[in-house]
Amino acid sequence: LLDSSKASSQIVVVGSINADTFLPVSRLPTEGENLTLRPGCSPTVDVPGGKGCTQAVASAKLSLGTVAFCGQFGNDAAADILLKALEDEDVDVSHCGQHDDLPSGRGWVFITDSGSVSAVVSGGSNTGGWKSWQQMHQNGLVSDEIDDLLENAKCIMLQREVPEYVNVLIASEAKKRKNIVVFQDVGGEDRPISRHMLKLCDYLVPNESELKRLVLSLGETTEDGGKEEDEIVHCAKMLQKHGARNVLVTCGSRGSTLVTEAGHVLHQPASALASSTVVDETGAGDCYRAAFVVALLEGRTLHECMAFASAAGACSVTKTGAVPSTPSREEVEAHMKHATANPDKVLNIPRGGKDIGDNNFPFMFGSRLNSMKDRPELWQEPLHNPHDYVKRQAMIQGLGCVDFNYPQHFHTWSVQEAKEAIDEAGLKAGAVCLRYPSKFARGAMNHPDEAFRREAIELTKEAAVVAKELGCDEVVVWSAYDGYDYPFQVDYDEKWSQLVRAFRECCDAHPEVKFSLEYKPTDENTRFFTVPSTGAALLLVKEIDRPNMGLTLDVGHMLMSGENPAQSIAMVGKRLFGIQLNDGYTRLAAEDGMMFGSIHPSMALEIIYQLRRIGFSGHFYFDTFPQRTDPVLEAEYNIARVKAFWKAVETIDESKANQAMKEHDAISALNLVNEALRNT
Repeated sequence: LLDSSKASSQIVVVGSINADTFLPVSRLPTEGENLTLRPGCSPTVDVPGGKGCTQAVASAKLSLGTVAFCGQFGNDAAADILLKALEDEDVDVSHCGQHDDLPSGRGWVFITDSGSVSAVVSGGSNTGGWKSWQQMHQNGLVSDEIDDLLENAKCIMLQREVPEYVNVLIASEAKKRKNIVVFQDVGGEDRPISRHMLKLCDYLVPNESELKRLVLSLGETTEDGGKEEDEIVHCAKMLQKHGARNVLVTCGSRGSTLVTEAGHVLHQPASALASSTVVDETGAGDCYRAAFVVALLEGRTLHECMAFASAAGACSVTKTGAVPSTPSREEVEAHMKHATANPDKVLNIPRGGKDIGDNNFPFMFGSRLNSMKDRPELWQEPLHNPHDYVKRQAMIQGLGCVDFNYPQHFHTWSVQEAKEAIDEAGLKAGAVCLRYPSKFARGAMNHPDEAFRREAIELTKEAAVVAKELGCDEVVVWSAYDGYDYPFQVDYDEKWSQLVRAFRECCDAHPEVKFSLEYKPTDENTRFFTVPSTGAALLLVKEIDRPNMGLTLDVGHMLMSGENPAQSIAMVGKRLFGIQLNDGYTRLAAEDGMMFGSIHPSMALEIIYQLRRIGFSGHFYFDTFPQRTDPVLEAEYNIARVKAFWKAVETIDESKANQAMKEHDAISALNLVNEALRNT
């Protein structure tokens, strides 16, 4: 054992230590190929690394407490370099071994122009230097060495670049003490993990590929069997089925996901970072893991732990080498402060839509903001106001924009604050949607009192100003109150004329803003709306006669009206400013707000077909009511389904479709539908 006078440590890292050689290449070699280094580049030799060493150094630089490392050194010059790297950061190495008959562990790291890495590792003393531990594991007798290592420890960090019996032994002893967190990084040797070991771990931490390999090694499938779960969440739950507790999955630039033993799912975007600053991703995962543990022991919330870890990983990739890239606490905190304060540094969640690089999908996606209030037990932060809802909605992968209700969403913060919130989240404003307050229960633009009608019109014009301040150009008008309940209750011609005059005034006041009427046939607030169908809405738009006046069609509303949504879309054509996607069972006066295509997949296919055909240019908005479903995962499912239907439409033979329509050939049409749906 190496000499040290260190006191017992709060974080104990047991694992590997390598001397890495970095080989800069333009690309990775293929099988049987000889490849030279990039022109003008030389290898960088004996850089301290190894998952255990990197996590120990990162923990020491980030932690306010003490850190110990237990590993095995070889008999070569690299051992001195590796030992110095640990001691320079005040890591306790008194529990390490040194072996005259073994070389140090080594890694040969291929690093490409983009900063991505692949490596070959030689275990050396990392694999052959644990004979005394192997004997303890086999005999069931634990030495004072283990007791000393665990004294006052609060967390044991493990990896898989050392023999499995090392991890099982130290984890078993840690669990006997009942107050030590066992944190198992799955990275390292690709090998199965026993159910016994799964049960010993408080946190199991694979990356995405490691997660799937573990699931398959346990005889499970990575497919969700139609449960409509995110694949990562499904795989995490498969590990939990076999004994794992909290599963934390890192996904590189797509952030991280934590599935807790209580069933909560937490998503953390990758910390904002310009791609031009990415130099080397070698130690990013190790820095993430170390930072998570440091924050966890400081008593931070799980979301705060993930955010701190994400920032540490982001800081790491801006430097070369595993240990040399480990950031200081000051660097991480400065990065977090800068990323939050600077609207140009947006959260790095993949966003759907054109010019975003998401498979060139040509539309942005938005989803009902108020749905973020559903299933609050799945979210670890407050859900008291729209600012909280935006924070949760920012976790949705593929989401590109937020539609705000006016004035409903602006009682507790300013428009400027809302704009700053979506900027920081990497989102855009999609539209502002009118929600007239309940004082307009007798009508908004149709109120019998001229003063109330005037107030409703002014409120609508205010919404246009808000839209412009948020950076969007559309106001969607749905009034829960413009209509009637009984025969002879209103003068139909008068109500119609009131709407025409009101919308003309709004359109003329803000010609650069699109005003879009969202009709609905019936509602508990108004049994008959003044505009109850797509046909009636089109007549109204024609009479208003303004280029910035159009329609927003809601699939559920069209189904309630007894319409075929695709036909309604075709009727509206270029006057279709907005589309709200959902599905429903079409029971009398029911608006189910189900996930898109879940009830009527053939209708969903034709909706997408007609949207493409008319050249729709708005954004896709999901007006759904998750209620008993995780609203984040529900939105991600909707996004995936739209993209699937979009791709399915691309497979339709247009000539066959035209022929079927020309001949009114139902069988040919249905065969086309069935063939296309096979691709979803």
